[in-house]
Amino acid sequence: MTVDSRLMRLTTQLLLLVLATVSLPLGAGLAETSNLSIATSGKPGAAARLVLAQATYKAAMREGDAIMLLASIRMARTVTLRPATGWTRETTGEATSDEPGMNAAPPDPAAPRTVAILQALAGEDPSLQDLVYDLDAQLPHGRQTTATRATSELPAGQTDIWRIALSGAVPIELGLIGDGDGPLGLTVTDDSGSVVCVLPAGDPPRLCRFTPARNGFFSVTVRNAGTVRNSYYLIGT
Repeated sequence: MTVDSRLMRLTTQLLLLVLATVSLPLGAGLAETSNLSIATSGKPGAAARLVLAQATYKAAMREGDAIMLLASIRMARTVTLRPATGWTRETTGEATSDEPGMNAAPPDPAAPRTVAILQALAGEDPSLQDLVYDLDAQLPHGRQTTATRATSELPAGQTDIWRIALSGAVPIELGLIGDGDGPLGLTVTDDSGSVVCVLPAGDPPRLCRFTPARNGFFSVTVRNAGTVRNSYYLIGT
């Protein structure tokens, strides 16, 4: 099996794994006024791709797997990030600790540092070395998929509540990527108070996918259930 075929097979397996654990709309018990369409949320988009790239990066670093690391770089490089505009944030709760963790920010699979690590992992494999050193030539050309990113540093015990305006009948993805220093929880509610997505606190990147029924505001709650400060990205598409 060639390196490229292994990459394609690995990417497919990882995508299925992420989609199997994604938080989908909670249909049961929603009030009639809830802002949630019964339509499907569409195919995976840019936020799902970045969540998958992060999960793959973590697994690659843990296992020392060059193929997985190459896959994470490729996926991350297909998305252009832009700053979030119009999102507001309120922090609530009493901090139990503002001690910094080991990581100052979530890792970036597309960073030059990641490529340097990959070069070291490629070792003496000629096929893999060729793919690694051709990464820049493999950069996507033309218009790339874009995603919105907001950043925050959240002390232990506190909660960020983001207020986001979304358009009706447009599939939405919200991804939460922490720095790995502790568990983060994610909950999304609409203006009626109906819970759209809920993901208990954990370390892996999280993803919520849904389709609003109409234009409206949603609250995205991020809770730091750990013991140290956590820097995270909130990704929207």
